[in-house]
Amino acid sequence: MLSDNLTQTSQIDETIDQPIIYILDTNILLHEPFAFLSFKEHDVVVPMTVLEELDSIKDRRKDVSRDARVAIRALEDTLRDASPEQVLAGVKLPQNDDQHPSGSLAIINDYALEKTAHTLSFNENDNRIINAALHIQKKTPNKKIVLVTKDINMRLKAKGAGLAHVEDYRTDQLIDDIQFLTKGYHQFEGDFWQQIQSVDSETEGRNTTHYVARETVPLTYINEYLLDESGTFAGKVTGWDDDKISILDLGRERLLAKNAWGIHPKNIYQGMAMDALLDPTIDLVILTGPAGSGKTGVNKGKTTKFVKTQIINESLWSNCNQANSLTSSNHIYHLTL
Repeated sequence: MLSDNLTQTSQIDETIDQPIIYILDTNILLHEPFAFLSFKEHDVVVPMTVLEELDSIKDRRKDVSRDARVAIRALEDTLRDASPEQVLAGVKLPQNDDQHPSGSLAIINDYALEKTAHTLSFNENDNRIINAALHIQKKTPNKKIVLVTKDINMRLKAKGAGLAHVEDYRTDQLIDDIQFLTKGYHQFEGDFWQQIQSVDSETEGRNTTHYVARETVPLTYINEYLLDESGTFAGKVTGWDDDKISILDLGRERLLAKNAWGIHPKNIYQGMAMDALLDPTIDLVILTGPAGSGKTGVNKGKTTKFVKTQIINESLWSNCNQANSLTSSNHIYHLTL
């Protein structure tokens, strides 16, 4: 129990696995409302300041308000039958089976902590949460205390204040080797057409499809975008056979002119993402990239809903397309912004 642990001062036994207490920041529960259930056999502590922030967010007219309400309900469901003493000490979390033990969930009243020379100012909520982690670290030297937050600056402040362990929340990352995923596009050096010796073209409506030798892009795949350094060429692979590749001629100007419910791409990478999202032959588009690259922006409004309606009604693999005798499977596309 947490209250008992706060009085322990024994040294860490290096011969056994060190138990861990995770302190969650508000943004973790907003990012994933049930995150407190993701720490296996380890204990989880939610500072009172986090509950205050969730309470202030839940009534706003934004999507994040829904996540705040879900997090509050999930915490309440877990702690509903516990006494105040049990909430402070730690309530056992649900356990799936005997082979996978669970930890406990506790609330710490960080408003009751005393200010010392080793704590930050209590004027900011982030500081209160960090101070709660520092307090638990001081009182439980036999345990590893970890503050979990997606706020980079808060992680830096916590380290500077003396907290030994600070982590981002990555339990929701489904792909461990994301660096090995294809970028979703291929960039040619120089002018693309200067490297092509022979091409056949077909035009239907406003769409022109070029057929070039397979060895031009030997490792290509369906829906891969092609760019060059000329500043004008942009294409998308729509199929291939043993000899040729079919390339839909898009052009950079056309990609940058994409428009969906008032949303416009700011660069060629967002243009490719929006083109993929608006393509009804692609059932699933996966966008990855650092914060600020535009993943959320190009998905705003009704764009995602518009493209993904087929997934609701049909099997993911039900719409295999055969175009111009070239194998085409336009269902899943990944792009790194």
